[in-house]
Amino acid sequence: MKVTLKALRANFNLSQREMARIVGVSKRTWQNYEQGRTVPSTAVLSNIEKQFNVSYDELIFCSKKRFNRNKDPVLDKPIAN
Repeated sequence: MKVTLKALRANFNLSQREMARIVGVSKRTWQNYEQGRTVPSTAVLSNIEKQFNVSYDELIFCSKKRFNRNKDPVLDKPIAN
């Protein structure tokens, strides 16, 4: 999920501070989500879904609809194996 959250933020060209404000958490909490230290609560996930028009499946399972599983969604480069 951490890659998906970082990619979502990058797709909207937002800083971590801006993203945190939009979804209603602290900047540090958002950083922890992106680094995989913690996971968002269902309330935060629901807010992300509403604010950015993404589905739970896209956030949790990195759906093919928005993310190419063979490329890094942030850098748009092939993922090294």
